[in-house]
Amino acid sequence: MEQEKSRVASVDVAYDTTYYQRLGASELMERLTCETLLAQGPMGSVLMQGDDAANVPAAFWNLAEPQTVERLHALYANAGAQVLITNTFQASAPALERDGIIQGVDEVNRAAVDCARACRPEFVVGSVGPCGVDWFQEDSAEFRAARSAYRQQAHSLLTAGVDAVLLETFVSVRDLTPALMGVCDVADGMPVLVSCVVDEDGNLLGDGLSLEGFVVWAEKHGACAVGVNCCSIEAARAAVPRLVAAARTPVMVRPHGGLPERDADGVPVWNEQPAAFAEACRAWRAAGARLVGGCCGTTPVTTAAMAEALSA
Repeated sequence: MEQEKSRVASVDVAYDTTYYQRLGASELMERLTCETLLAQGPMGSVLMQGDDAANVPAAFWNLAEPQTVERLHALYANAGAQVLITNTFQASAPALERDGIIQGVDEVNRAAVDCARACRPEFVVGSVGPCGVDWFQEDSAEFRAARSAYRQQAHSLLTAGVDAVLLETFVSVRDLTPALMGVCDVADGMPVLVSCVVDEDGNLLGDGLSLEGFVVWAEKHGACAVGVNCCSIEAARAAVPRLVAAARTPVMVRPHGGLPERDADGVPVWNEQPAAFAEACRAWRAAGARLVGGCCGTTPVTTAAMAEALSA
């Protein structure tokens, strides 16, 4: 483990990388080159199913009820998930401010990592979603603010002990640009995994870029693995062979469980499809996907079905 501070030319502040989990990162990437690992399912869509929890920001649970977050991670791990994903999808500074969470980025993200590490999983990756800062030009104050927000959250996750950072649910290269730049500012060799949302034709939902174009762009700008998430299971089936053909890095796939309906209280309710995910993940593995799982609308039930399918 390196005992020095790294500095990236485009960043004015030196970031301490002493406590980065380099051994875990190395093992994770080594295994992703030769086997298919199972990732846990979502945190937010499960947490919001609790009583009076529909409007509670997911990141708030890390501090308010960490035992609940720990228990959900443990359910996924016991179901067979080898890679846990932190409950930090919306835990950047702009997102915390929007959601009225007064605790700082470091505190919220460290609490989330501690919750994931509590059940001693094989690997933990830090989730980073879109921060919500709009920008128009790369030399603008808005772009710098977005890049800074991603940089800050990534550093918080890495110093707290994740094995990689996962940029997920991005819909365009435009949204990804400050995110990938910000994370790479502080990654210092740690893996950065990048996942986007695609439509039924396999094009990025926000800008229409093809999967192949996304792969080339992401790998050129520092992605260590590429994939899709929060798309339909049908779109994922079609996307995986194209991703594998285009990518030089490991491929990830984590579709959602379908479009939700609303119950009498307006809470989203999904019709879970464990059997469909179990069947699909066998095909994904055969096609060359290295990290598989479910996104919004799945639960540990789906994870268990996928684990059984992969063990056969």
